[in-house]
Amino acid sequence: MAYVMVVDDFSMKKYDHRNPTILDVARVARVGRMTVSRVINESPAVRPSTRRRVLSAIAQLGYQQNEAARMLQGKRAKMIGLIVPDLSDAFFASCAHTVQHIAHDHGYMTLVAASERDIEAEVAHAQLMATRKLSGILVVTSTQGGDERLSRLQKAGLPIVAFDRPIEGIQTDCVVVENRQGAEMASQHLIEHGHRNIACIGYDETIYTTIERVGGYLNVMRGANCKPNVVVDLNTFEKLRTWVAKACKGSGRTTAIFSLNAVTSIWILRALAELDLTVPDDVALVGFDDFELAPLLSTPLTTVAQSPVAIASRAMTLLLDRINRAGTQTDVAKIVLPMTLLVRKSCGCGRSQG
Repeated sequence: MAYVMVVDDFSMKKYDHRNPTILDVARVARVGRMTVSRVINESPAVRPSTRRRVLSAIAQLGYQQNEAARMLQGKRAKMIGLIVPDLSDAFFASCAHTVQHIAHDHGYMTLVAASERDIEAEVAHAQLMATRKLSGILVVTSTQGGDERLSRLQKAGLPIVAFDRPIEGIQTDCVVVENRQGAEMASQHLIEHGHRNIACIGYDETIYTTIERVGGYLNVMRGANCKPNVVVDLNTFEKLRTWVAKACKGSGRTTAIFSLNAVTSIWILRALAELDLTVPDDVALVGFDDFELAPLLSTPLTTVAQSPVAIASRAMTLLLDRINRAGTQTDVAKIVLPMTLLVRKSCGCGRSQG
């Protein structure tokens, strides 16, 4: 959820040259100091609209980033924080389940939050988690450029590990996959089926995973002297259906699609069905990210598979290691996991190997 609040320039200028306090937050949010304290401590006795104003003021003033050292002093709670973009996404839900299971086995509770792909919400969640004196935080970031407020939390002593995508500008451990190589495998497979008009479609063009996957697609298309067709702003089903209706019919049509994520793959299959187009006869399809129903579809979906269990497990291993070695300077670790192409029938192959 994004927190939005209009603050006049005069009120913000007063806090430019000193560390903001709870009283400053209260003044900007137009609430009492006790209300700010209740929001920070996650008390249910605060109206949602008031809570949103306070969280917005916290993020705008940078209150918690400046008081991070104070918040992190003392004994840490046996609790892990986890921030992901979207818990309704099966990939992130599986990651959350894995993190909770491993945390439980090591005696930790897990505090889970979804940023809804909004950096301000991501930072607000991290800052509020810090007030609970968690032992460490796992983050699937929603920003490509990083955020200084997250860096300050880490410098104050809070272990942070990134996974699925790195946090730019922050020296922290991370676990990623061979996104570029996986995209190359998918694109090359479609070319080997004789396709030349291959589109690469998805949403959220600013994130690391999209950039890497589009890069792999472009490498293969240019190497095969094929004209690339990248469309990465289809962030609703309606937009995607409109694109499919135009691109996949008529002369010079798109004959194959490389989908950048599971959500887009599902939308494509739905749009094709509504438009009476069949897979793979009318349009071949390979998707990035496998999902539980992919092999059970009427035409099983060929996918580039990554394991959310493996990614989340390795990230938890790195975080627990950081927690156990608190205060010790160690090199930053970057783990890159391989991809697998699960060949089924949506690409045009006549038999299932997945």
